[in-house]
Amino acid sequence: VPVDVDLDTYCVDPAAVEAAITPRTKVIMPVHMAGQFADMDALDKLAADAGVALLQDAAHAHGAQWQGRRAGALGSVAAFSFQNGKLMTAGEGGAVVFPDEELRERAFLVHSCGRPRTDRDYLHGTTGSNYRMGEFTAAVLRAQLSRLDEQIAVREQRWPLLSRLLAEIPGVVPQTTDPRTDRNPHYM
Repeated sequence: VPVDVDLDTYCVDPAAVEAAITPRTKVIMPVHMAGQFADMDALDKLAADAGVALLQDAAHAHGAQWQGRRAGALGSVAAFSFQNGKLMTAGEGGAVVFPDEELRERAFLVHSCGRPRTDRDYLHGTTGSNYRMGEFTAAVLRAQLSRLDEQIAVREQRWPLLSRLLAEIPGVVPQTTDPRTDRNPHYM
């Protein structure tokens, strides 16, 4: 069920999320838009109160931080994209990070043809597909990690000027940054 966004951050509005929750709701999926985090404090509370999962779309948030914690380390599942327009790219593909080993193992089964990591007998414990990233793609991504922090620092340093200049264009409203986002990679 799509809900409206906060007009300052362009991220999902927690009040709109709360109004949309029904007994059929299974997951809340905020998108960290253009490097700005959705209000994770409010969304964590909503998800806990409703007894539903929280799944972060962190495809725009490589290297971003919410109150000192990086995207993917906020206590819920987070998905990243490495499609060719992202901050870190390998052409296509992605990664999912998990807050606990049980969820990680369940996801591993699905992405690895239904076989657990310890399987040496080609026994399939569940249905699954081959969503494994190749070693070359992983090497390309790993090399990009060494420059990510520097690239983010440059974008953060240049954002105030770009934001001010964009605001001078009639009809253009630059995205604001929630102060709890203490590191914004300014994707796009």
